[in-house]
Amino acid sequence: MTENQSQSTEVEIFGNTYTIKGNEDPEYIRELAKYVSQQMYAVTHQTATISPGKAAVLVALNVTDELFKTKRIVEEKTKELTEKVDRCLNS
Repeated sequence: MTENQSQSTEVEIFGNTYTIKGNEDPEYIRELAKYVSQQMYAVTHQTATISPGKAAVLVALNVTDELFKTKRIVEEKTKELTEKVDRCLNS
């Protein structure tokens, strides 16, 4: 299969089966689905009366929080590294 060729990968998230179509490695897609499913179960375990839709929104917020925090750390480290490189080159 070529690198940019789209393919379908069947995954299970929170007890439901989905067919995900994309260019990523199927194993990677399954890993993502497993993570989302685990997060869904964790949220519903903490709040037993929550609907699957509300749980999905909470999971989306939690994952987005993780993403934003990680991006902030990468930006800070990139800035620090750039400043160190500049100091080394200018000394």
